[in-house]
Amino acid sequence: MIFALTVDTEADNQWNHGAPLATENVRYWEPFQSICRKHGIPPTYLVTSEIASDRLAQALLGSWVTAGEAEVGAHLHPWTTPPFFEKAGFRFNDSWHAFLNELPENVIRSKLGTLTSQIQANFGIRPTAFRAGRFGFDYRSARILADLGYIVDSSVTPMTKWSAHRGLPEGTGGPDFTSHKAKPFIVEGTGEVGLVEIPVTVVPTYSLLRRFPVLLSLYRALPVRAARRALFRRWLSPQPVWLQPAVGDFRESDLERGYECQGRDSNVAVMIIHSSELMPAGSPSRPTAASVRELLELLDTFLDFIGSRGAIPATLSQAAIALRSSGSLESRAL
Repeated sequence: MIFALTVDTEADNQWNHGAPLATENVRYWEPFQSICRKHGIPPTYLVTSEIASDRLAQALLGSWVTAGEAEVGAHLHPWTTPPFFEKAGFRFNDSWHAFLNELPENVIRSKLGTLTSQIQANFGIRPTAFRAGRFGFDYRSARILADLGYIVDSSVTPMTKWSAHRGLPEGTGGPDFTSHKAKPFIVEGTGEVGLVEIPVTVVPTYSLLRRFPVLLSLYRALPVRAARRALFRRWLSPQPVWLQPAVGDFRESDLERGYECQGRDSNVAVMIIHSSELMPAGSPSRPTAASVRELLELLDTFLDFIGSRGAIPATLSQAAIALRSSGSLESRAL
């Protein structure tokens, strides 16, 4: 199975809306890259506008791309990518973090064009891989990406609904991906070649929940979740499982089970982390140096595990090219 490790590469603590932007987490990337190098994994760094403008990020990522050890793609945060407008949710880094899918199409096109040009100017490469900030992706963005020469997106989070999350003050919230599974496809209406969608790996790991989606809905309902936390924490895990090192109810074995279950349904798996998690206190989930070491040790162990299972390491763009050449991709609506 193809394995792509993706990094949402962004400013420190993006969960603190409206706080001053800082990119100190760039100084903490090298231990992570060393682990990837050890296992022969070329991560895909999906960079925001502020990271594309950071001199140290340019130097590090430029050297890793030149060495064939990484890919630089695009990660659009509407609140940090020009152009901006004097309106709530459209200003630079205001407290409203808009979903891309909430914006007018002309604004989407302008922001995607800006970020693409920034990456090309500062890294000397034309990006071909993309993920929307807050996963705010829709058909309009897919079509614009194809026009700009992108070949792959990884914004779809299967079995997940973001519409209840606030974006613009009077907006609709994020997209609804509940009908999607963690299986790649070509987005309908994105040209003759077509944009490849490789969803983030989000998959149920219990056989009954995989066979009967209605049971998954019940399992995720609030009363069941509360009971599960109170009574069954030792035996049951949150479902579906994200291929993402997490905290709280997350267990290390969830990653291995998620990877193996993905292999039964698809020929590609996508893991996601955030660059801010590589710095102590850069993310709420990793507040201390010890918690960052725990993350790196977890990744080291997991990458060793998938290596023993014959994983085929690839960047997102490499994965898309391989999947397209295999002829196994179906075209479907986003």
